[in-house]
Amino acid sequence: MRRSTVTTNDPVGRMVRAWTTFDESLRNGSGFDEPAYDALTAALRACATEWAELDAVPRLGANVLLDIFPATAANAALYGGVDADRVMRAAYELHALAGHCVALRQEPGRPR
Repeated sequence: MRRSTVTTNDPVGRMVRAWTTFDESLRNGSGFDEPAYDALTAALRACATEWAELDAVPRLGANVLLDIFPATAANAALYGGVDADRVMRAAYELHALAGHCVALRQEPGRPR
């Protein structure tokens, strides 16, 4: 059985690396890491573009997409006030970007 290789330069590798950095900063109490968040949102956009015409997404990518919202929302409980609000806003923003990664392409003449 052939296994795919993920590198840090492909979209999935960049997404995994960005997600790990962002998630770890929240989980270990370091706070909201804006550069890590920016890298993650850019990586998600790159995956959405790369996967737009595919019928399936890489399993590792799907694994991250499944974790993004619940893990980020759970991490919000580690913070209070405006910090918790920022983390929850990010959770919903990331959820929306994850949705773009798996959106079905529209076929001409097919109603939405």
